[in-house]
Amino acid sequence: MKKQKNNVNVFDENQKRIIAKTLVNLRELNFLTQIDVAKHLHITSSSISHYEKGITIPPTEIVVRLAAFYNVTTDYILGRCASKTNLNDTYALKLTDKMTIGDAVEIMINMTDSEKEHLAFIIKLIGSQKNP
Repeated sequence: MKKQKNNVNVFDENQKRIIAKTLVNLRELNFLTQIDVAKHLHITSSSISHYEKGITIPPTEIVVRLAAFYNVTTDYILGRCASKTNLNDTYALKLTDKMTIGDAVEIMINMTDSEKEHLAFIIKLIGSQKNP
């Protein structure tokens, strides 16, 4: 008995557009051509073109390689999150010797609205001093 092939597409048209747009944005932000990306991944530039037009979805291996190349997460490429980086890595970064960014976020989550306003004011003040 012949095994039946199941061609279920897990991406709807909107998701295809998001992936395509993300790939174009990443390439353009890095001032690269489709040929540049194709050479790095050892695939054809027409494959890159098809991914960027939403004609085809890049296979898993290519998504992983694109993520590594652009230094973003696969979830970012697939439109599953807005952050380009792994938030677990970000939260683990040291803010001080005794506090990580994740610790600071936990504290901020539990702040009152007034405390959040004060903190936002201080952050803006510090930022404006660095960028006059």
